[in-house]
Amino acid sequence: MISYAVKFIKILKLIILIPVELIWLLVYYTCPDKRKIDMDMDAFAKFQGRTGMPRPLLLILNLMWVSEFRKLFLYRIGDLREIMRFLMAKGVSIGFDVPRDKFGGGLYIQHGFCTVISARAVGENCMINQLVTIGYKGSNCPVIGNNVRIGSGAIIIGDVHVGNNVNIGAGAIVIHDVPDNCTVCCPEATIVKRNAVPRAK
Repeated sequence: MISYAVKFIKILKLIILIPVELIWLLVYYTCPDKRKIDMDMDAFAKFQGRTGMPRPLLLILNLMWVSEFRKLFLYRIGDLREIMRFLMAKGVSIGFDVPRDKFGGGLYIQHGFCTVISARAVGENCMINQLVTIGYKGSNCPVIGNNVRIGSGAIIIGDVHVGNNVNIGAGAIVIHDVPDNCTVCCPEATIVKRNAVPRAK
């Protein structure tokens, strides 16, 4: 019974917000980076199990209920984002500092809390998890290739080039170049001290 009520409320929200949704669609169809937004939607649809859904509906559903996609969409549309912020809910805390013409499409952000992406360029079809920092060391920041997956809590800083088809493990700290077709990760956890076993009373 509760699940039916939730579905009804979601459908009602879709209907009530039709004027706002039409503005979203207008911005989407007139955006110079529409091709990249399409690639982003395809990436999200793949992980959501929504492959094959019509793009307008996919766009509306993601803007309404996926905060990571909202933040990415606002980044893609450039100068219009200041207006669009008032027409959608607040997104998660993701910082983008990448030239838009140097940021490839097909980005999928899983969770995304406290994620910072500051890079000279980011390739296509990348996946970034939460708590990731891609950032500056001095005046230099990284270049990320195509098909790169970056795990939770990873840090990539400085004048670093990450190649294509690279997996960066959770918690990895990358301060040197990574060639194509590699997986990099932190050393596994090791025991540095054994605590005394408490005596039974």
